[in-house]
Amino acid sequence: MTLQDLRERMSAEELLLWMAYDQGSPISDSRGDILAAVTAAAAFQAQGAKVSALDLIPKWKPEVATQLDEDQEAEQGEELFRTFLKVSASGEVG
Repeated sequence: MTLQDLRERMSAEELLLWMAYDQGSPISDSRGDILAAVTAAAAFQAQGAKVSALDLIPKWKPEVATQLDEDQEAEQGEELFRTFLKVSASGEVG
């Protein structure tokens, strides 16, 4: 499915639900990264290395989000939700 198809077919509500789902159970390859880190850590530990799986997980994003970033994300989410409600109330969703 293309991005244009998603824009035409997926409602804002469904997008927000998928975003919430992804927070709790990531859809991305992070599970594969964790599995690879556990496997690599086991191999290193078998050779006597003092390493944990957490040491081997790639860092794709900054670990610590600032409060400002979190506030901006919350504001954007609220604005998207308000827009969705306005469009829903006007009967234009479909």
